[in-house]
Amino acid sequence: MKEKYLNDIKTRFTGKTQELLINQLELFYQGGKITKTKYNVGDEVKLKKGTFIHGIFGLLDNFDFTIENGFISSDFTAEPRSNKINNSVGFWNIQEDVLLKDYIYNYSGFTITYSVGRGPEAKQVSELIPYHKFDEVTEKINDDDNIWTFWGDKTKEVSFIPSLVANKRQIAFILNMESDYAKKLSYNDVWNLEFDEEVLTNFLDSRYVEKFITNDRINRTAATTDRESSIMFGLPSSLIEGVFVGRKIENDKKALEYIKSKLPDCYICNLDGKVILGNK
Repeated sequence: MKEKYLNDIKTRFTGKTQELLINQLELFYQGGKITKTKYNVGDEVKLKKGTFIHGIFGLLDNFDFTIENGFISSDFTAEPRSNKINNSVGFWNIQEDVLLKDYIYNYSGFTITYSVGRGPEAKQVSELIPYHKFDEVTEKINDDDNIWTFWGDKTKEVSFIPSLVANKRQIAFILNMESDYAKKLSYNDVWNLEFDEEVLTNFLDSRYVEKFITNDRINRTAATTDRESSIMFGLPSSLIEGVFVGRKIENDKKALEYIKSKLPDCYICNLDGKVILGNK
């Protein structure tokens, strides 16, 4: 597969982008060991700042492919797709040390955006609203004379990882990004402000190039979002240290046993942030 991806890169890219992706590919297949956090059953999982999370579709539909091949952009493994960000893989980038249970609680909510003031001087503010906090927040906003309009949407996490409010995603991988090896790979992030237009145009849909380069990467908010990374080409599965699952798989003994058989040195945890299969 490495040769196939290398030929694809040489065919589709030139200049700095081609060189960057070839180096990323070599690093991807070079491999690197990580020191995995160890947990017993019942322990609460702690996410360190810089940890990556990535969810997959379905139940076990895409599980084997991910374990065997890694997290590789669909633009290299399938027909090219029209996304905002292409030729890369999206990950949730943990912004501060947090318990997994609190992370899930917060991102099972929604984002709200409201205007403070009126007219040309009005300022838009976006905030993350945790699970079951909608009424509390909107009542507070309605009592503020400086806030005239507001609108909201579910967090993007609800669509892409297991949550308390949706069953569409049942599996998410927790990646340990502490090693020098992982940091070298994750440097090649489309959101990295050090990359210029020459490079970024190869990773953006043409509809978003101008706005993304001049605005979106700088003015990120809870709604846009301010917690994503999009790694060029992708990351190897060797960085996985744990898996958290939705309620369907949590109650499916065979599915849990299958996941554990494929990742024997990784822990498995649930939406309560507690380990249900340890790795000590």
